Amino acid sequence: MKKPYQGGSRKVFQPTSKVGHAQHRRPGAVQDITAFRLLIEYDGGRFAGWQKQGPKQTAAGVRTVAGIIEKILYDAGCEALVLMGSGRTDAGVHALGQVAHLHLASKGAPKAHELQRLFNDALPHDLAVREVRPCSGSFHARHDAMERSYLYQLSSRRSAFAKPYVWWVKRPLNLQKLKSAWGAYQGSHDFSAFADLELGEDARVQVRACEAAEPGSLVLLRITATHFLRSQVRRMVGAAVSCALGDDDPARILADLKAPTKEANLHWGKLAAPAAGLFLERVRYSGDPETGALNPVVSVY
Repeated sequence: MKKPYQGGSRKVFQPTSKVGHAQHRRPGAVQDITAFRLLIEYDGGRFAGWQKQGPKQTAAGVRTVAGIIEKILYDAGCEALVLMGSGRTDAGVHALGQVAHLHLASKGAPKAHELQRLFNDALPHDLAVREVRPCSGSFHARHDAMERSYLYQLSSRRSAFAKPYVWWVKRPLNLQKLKSAWGAYQGSHDFSAFADLELGEDARVQVRACEAAEPGSLVLLRITATHFLRSQVRRMVGAAVSCALGDDDPARILADLKAPTKEANLHWGKLAAPAAGLFLERVRYSGDPETGALNPVVSVY
């Protein structure tokens, strides 16, 4: 067992190998693993998303959540074989409850509390691992997730403190139309008009709940679904806001869910909401309680 972390500037473990990343693992290699489930939050403002970038982007200083966590582990001498999140978040999008599974080589692996201490001491100010707990090696953060919830924060006034976490809509919003448009997404739909699809990707998503609340000068929009497509939530919010401003109609959203077109994709793509107001709020797994009340991340009165 390597020496436990004692605080200060010392590393948790002295490196025994330069194999610190999953891509360095030999194909077909079999190793004993120690598995952890991580609960992660981050301010996405200075991140190019969750997904670790390729060598060229990394060399150019592209900053990602997974990339920083892997580097912290590597610098501490931990052999990280796998680090996978429940899903990608786009550049600038925040997370309150991202979940990831982490596989470390069992030889010399830290205990959960040692790993937590490492993250507390070594991660940058805009990234935190809220919880580290041992889990089965078969746990998969993405495949085992039952549903995911995103929260979007709109503000009806300019805020000196909340700007990085809200979309200030300067024109008055018709809240009745906003809620009507937001509720139109509930159910199983083809979201081709509201997403950037990869080749061959299935555009059908089961949206389980669309919720709204109005605390103070904020309007909160929460959407819960089995999964989400790239840019989907920001386009959905942008479309709902466009309806609330009187520039579009909820009937158009319904029509584009039933019969999506390339023209509709271009139209809603131009209206995508800013990333600043969007949070991956929660990822829910079997045995987890229902998602609670809809609350703001920051308050604007």
